[in-house]
Amino acid sequence: MKNSHTDMYIFLDIDGVFIKEDKLGEQTSLDEDVPTIDAACVEHFADIVTQYEQVKIVISSSWQEAFDLSIIKSRFPDSVSCKIEGVTPILTEPAEFFRHQEVLDYLAMTQATDQPWVAIDDIAEHYPPDVPIVVTNPYEGFDRIAALRLHNFLKAASTKN
Repeated sequence: MKNSHTDMYIFLDIDGVFIKEDKLGEQTSLDEDVPTIDAACVEHFADIVTQYEQVKIVISSSWQEAFDLSIIKSRFPDSVSCKIEGVTPILTEPAEFFRHQEVLDYLAMTQATDQPWVAIDDIAEHYPPDVPIVVTNPYEGFDRIAALRLHNFLKAASTKN
C-alpha cells in the first residue's frame, strides 16, 4: 500500500460492533465471563484491516474497564490482535463527546495527532458530527456495509500525501 509510513488508527468499540445488541449478556465464554464476539463481524473486520499494514487498532470501549487488554486481544484472530496496540485513556472529567475526547487524549499521549484515524462505534453521539466514524447498526454489528465504509476510509487515507 502507498504511504506505509503513515500510521492509520482505528478506535474500536466492541458492544454493538462485535456483539450484536440482542446478544448482549446472552452468551459468555467459559473463561473469565468474557462475552463471545460474533465471528462473522470479526471476519468482516479482519478482511479489511489485514489489507493495510499501517493500521493500528486502539480499543475505545467500556470493555477496557472490565477486561485486561490481553483478554480483549485474545478474542480476535492473530491477524487482528497483532494490530491492537492499546486502549484509550478513561476520562476523569465529563465531556460532551466522551469517546471523541478519549481518542484525542490517546493521540496526544502517543504524539500521533497528525495521523489519520477513524472510529468504529454503534453510537454516533459519542462523537461530534464532523469526525470520521463508521457507525454500526447495533443489531447487525460490523457487517459488509460497515466493512465497505472502513475500506473506503482506509483506502483514501493510504493514498493521501
